[in-house]
Amino acid sequence: MSRLGPEDLLHLSVVRFLKIAAPALTFWHVPNGGSRHPGEARKLKDMGTRPGVADLSFVLPGGRAAFIELKAPKGRQSPEQKAFEADCTTNSAPYAVCRSIDEVAETLRDWGVQLRARSPE
Repeated sequence: MSRLGPEDLLHLSVVRFLKIAAPALTFWHVPNGGSRHPGEARKLKDMGTRPGVADLSFVLPGGRAAFIELKAPKGRQSPEQKAFEADCTTNSAPYAVCRSIDEVAETLRDWGVQLRARSPE
């Protein structure tokens, strides 16, 4: 396994927190990045893989889709991530960039998700 960077560690911590704080919440990660064989990359692109999709996708209470992009403290969104955020905004889908578990928890509460635990931060 490759070395984990700050964003990877945040991502893993957020997922662990969500499994405890909101076990009924539907969410997932789409593994868009990483190295792939050219044939596999082409197939995934043809199947609809899109650069810039947020790190975590959610189905909120009431059935709305929502998205959280996780960033390390000094991380910046790529142009593709900004384009995905713009598409979410155009379509009234909640989108947030979060840099900590606390920010994720606050965002989810703002979106109407009840959490049964506080963040460890």
